[in-house]
Amino acid sequence: MAFLDDYFLNPILQNGFFNPVNTLVYALVLVAAVYGVFRLLTRMKIPVDRRFFLAVLPFIFWGSSTRVLHDAAFAGRLPPGLQEFYSAPWFPTPGSYFITFALALAVLAVSLGIQRGTRRPYWQPMLAIGLVLDLVNVAFIPWVSLAPLLLVGGLALFWVALIHGFTRLFKHPFFQKRHVHLQKALSPANQAILAAHLLDAAATYISLTFYGYVEQHVVPNLLIPLFGPAAMFPLKILVVIPVLWAIDTYAEDPRFRNFLKLVVLILGLAPGLRDLLRLMAGV
Repeated sequence: MAFLDDYFLNPILQNGFFNPVNTLVYALVLVAAVYGVFRLLTRMKIPVDRRFFLAVLPFIFWGSSTRVLHDAAFAGRLPPGLQEFYSAPWFPTPGSYFITFALALAVLAVSLGIQRGTRRPYWQPMLAIGLVLDLVNVAFIPWVSLAPLLLVGGLALFWVALIHGFTRLFKHPFFQKRHVHLQKALSPANQAILAAHLLDAAATYISLTFYGYVEQHVVPNLLIPLFGPAAMFPLKILVVIPVLWAIDTYAEDPRFRNFLKLVVLILGLAPGLRDLLRLMAGV
């Protein structure tokens, strides 16, 4: 029990801190979940395409904003009723991912039922329900300031523009034949996924540099003391681009390839949104 308390229960009760042990276990759970969820979508005959991506996006925001509501409850910032509900220990990672997945799956099942009854594509009601759920969370969050949105958004856009400008170099004939793999890794779709991770890096940088927050993840905690919070940007670039290149190169099934890219998107966008919204709520 002491092992479980030290490496799993206590980090959750401390609002979601990570250590090498729970990080490794959560990574293994993620690998199993990716395989299982893809098999489930295949059996349900759900195409993993742009419309599926669009239908899932509101639930990424819902998961991040629900996590912020837990942060607000942890800080004692919510009114009675909401305070008790969002103080529950199942909202930090990994609970937040399980809850969000269960909700998205339930809404997907309802949307498929609507599709069968009305012939309206499933992704439309799923998107609409997700947006309504997002509005509920937006109404509950105790907002404090829009300044973090400008800081984080501006810094993220700077890096996105820098990467996009860099990729334009490859349109020159000199580079087109020499850097084919990098051109492939920096396709427009991959740049959008990288942008989500750069948002996460920007939110981390602003949180640590100007607002006194502390990093909760293992690898950044190894690099940030040595190189500062700005290390998040090269870390994201050096990890995400090779991962996307490997997916494009070795994932032969286009449905599985798209699903893996959705997972990579979630791993950047979900924590990035959580950090940004948390700053705006002052918790």
